[in-house]
Amino acid sequence: MADSVVNKHNAATFVAGALLGAGVALLFAPQSGRKTRRDLCHFAEKTRNKVEAAQIEWRHSIENIVGDAVERIGGGLNRGIDWTDSKIAEFQRALDGGRKFIQDEIEKIQSS
Repeated sequence: MADSVVNKHNAATFVAGALLGAGVALLFAPQSGRKTRRDLCHFAEKTRNKVEAAQIEWRHSIENIVGDAVERIGGGLNRGIDWTDSKIAEFQRALDGGRKFIQDEIEKIQSS
């Protein structure tokens, strides 16, 4: 939780510094306002494209992580079901063996 707060603070500090630096650069720019606006629009478009590409990459990464997690959970669930089924079968065989033993003992007592 504390790392998250520190990361957000660092990101906010970085963004604020970048904006301040951009503002100072514009004040001291040796070129015309029209060219500066055109350059800013071009920079904004390039940045938007990079952000969209990063979003797509993150989305694919998250989908892969979720897919792997679902696959592992499903595999674990299937192994758990198989293990439980085998233990139930073993328990049933043990009960059947116990019943047969008791039945045999009852028959021995009754035949004596």
